[in-house]
Amino acid sequence: MNPAFLSLIITAAAIPVGIRWRKASYSLVIAGSIVLAVFTLLGSGDLAYPLSYFSLIAAIAWILISVFSMTYSSGYGKWLTPLFAMTVLGMMVILESSDYVTFIIGWEIMSTPAYASIGLNKEHWNAAYVFMVFSEISTVFLIIGAILAVQETGTLDFRFQSLTSDLPLLLIAIGCMTKMGITPFMISEWLPIAHGNAPANDSALFSATMTLMGVFGIVRVMLLSPPSLYLGFFLLAVGVLTVFFAALFAYVSENMKMLGGFSTIENNGSILAAIGLYVALDGSVLKTYLLSVILIFALAHSVAKTGLFIGIGTTRKENFSEIESRKSSTMTVGWFLVTMSLSGLLPTIGGLGTWMLLESFFMGAYQYGLIGIASVVAGSMIALAEGLASASMMKVLSFTQVHGRPGGSMKSIEGYVLFATGSVLVLLFVLANFLVRPQFISGLPSVLVYNGFTIQSRFSAADFGLISPLYVLAIITIFAALAYMIFDRRGGEPRVVPRWNGGVDFDQYYTSFAYASNIRLMLKGILRTRMRDGNRQMSVVDVFWYAMQSFASGYRRFARQFAYRVMNSSITWYMIYMITAFMLVLILAFVI
Repeated sequence: MNPAFLSLIITAAAIPVGIRWRKASYSLVIAGSIVLAVFTLLGSGDLAYPLSYFSLIAAIAWILISVFSMTYSSGYGKWLTPLFAMTVLGMMVILESSDYVTFIIGWEIMSTPAYASIGLNKEHWNAAYVFMVFSEISTVFLIIGAILAVQETGTLDFRFQSLTSDLPLLLIAIGCMTKMGITPFMISEWLPIAHGNAPANDSALFSATMTLMGVFGIVRVMLLSPPSLYLGFFLLAVGVLTVFFAALFAYVSENMKMLGGFSTIENNGSILAAIGLYVALDGSVLKTYLLSVILIFALAHSVAKTGLFIGIGTTRKENFSEIESRKSSTMTVGWFLVTMSLSGLLPTIGGLGTWMLLESFFMGAYQYGLIGIASVVAGSMIALAEGLASASMMKVLSFTQVHGRPGGSMKSIEGYVLFATGSVLVLLFVLANFLVRPQFISGLPSVLVYNGFTIQSRFSAADFGLISPLYVLAIITIFAALAYMIFDRRGGEPRVVPRWNGGVDFDQYYTSFAYASNIRLMLKGILRTRMRDGNRQMSVVDVFWYAMQSFASGYRRFARQFAYRVMNSSITWYMIYMITAFMLVLILAFVI
């Protein structure tokens, strides 16, 4: 039996089992994920690269989330577990699909139980409808794009048939971007709303792997499509815009799951920007390097986002103001490593992904013409957004581990899973030499960095930049140990330093809202920051939501006037409408 089908059978069995035996169901999902990961590692080769990496990434996330779910989901009744397993099954179908029909079937299998899972939160049932609306919008674009692709190639199989135009990629990319929450589909904030109202294990599943399926879909069709300067610029511009605004809204968000949703959008925007640069280029070393960037960044995002939502789930709260800090050294270390990775800091795989992403745009600056200019602008905007992302992750770490009200100790499997997730992020960084294509692996024996231990960024025969994960980890560990030995004062007089509480009196509770007020004030032109009652009350306006409401109101006024003045039961206007519609149909039929 094909191991890929074996993983599908095991995961499918978890669905009925989950109705009665919750832990057994999650164990089956873990087993199916392990089979998929082992099959991927043993069977991947040049023909499977880079698509096989997505199966490995998803399997790692599913294993971690399933272990966490064994204790977390006990309070959600009997339906959350089978719905979880069915969502994973749909994603497995997507990853193993070899034709457009199977891909779209998997897409629907993935989306339908996810809708029901969000609907388990009956207090905010409208979030489930919002999720389903945008899921079906994405499916419509996927179907149209698939029809055009089949019309070009003459076959449903999309493994080896190359496309001659970029239109199928554009439509399928829009469908996948909708599922990823990318601008302009971030306008309604549907992804943070839906993920924010789902159970934490489902939020992790959606943010870490469901949006990964969108990246997978774009990459799969991208590899079959010809280079396109204009489509590449479109994807690049949308990605950069998404990165900035998503990082900004994550920074000022007070709902922890919505912050995680915006962080997901920010990461997906970074990946989309790299995809845009890849599509715009026409055959170069940089194009090959960008493929590695996309995979490493997707790996970092999926695993770290799993850890973020696991950590949020351990609080059993929605907002920062409700958190009760529970002391656990393993959990604190896990939180620290997860937020480091999402901040793009070393020694985590997220730090490597951010370094590779920025390197690719700095190398793109050496390309001639518009590509060089666009690369400089995009790299600068992404670097700025990374600063906001780091600040939002510091907010998460600080207000879950430091500023929360005391809530006692916390020792459970959830804390250990968070610690394991953080450890995996460091381990993946150390093993990154095996995850990057051999042509970007080298060494510097003259400074004791031997061949095989260095990742190089380059767009020509010469190196542009170098990083050695193992040596970076060793240096950071040594300096951290030295700092600990020098400054540790537990055996003597403690060091006393002046305290600062964000500008508020020490008898007042420092809130996460106050933490983000600096950005609310500095960017008040974008956030429409409003202050009342002597500058003590502050609120912001979501400009995207405001724009959508304004558009909807304008369309409603137009439709009403059109109905009153034109479609008003006048036979003359109906005849004009019928004749015009008939002529347009004839023109379209002639053109097609």
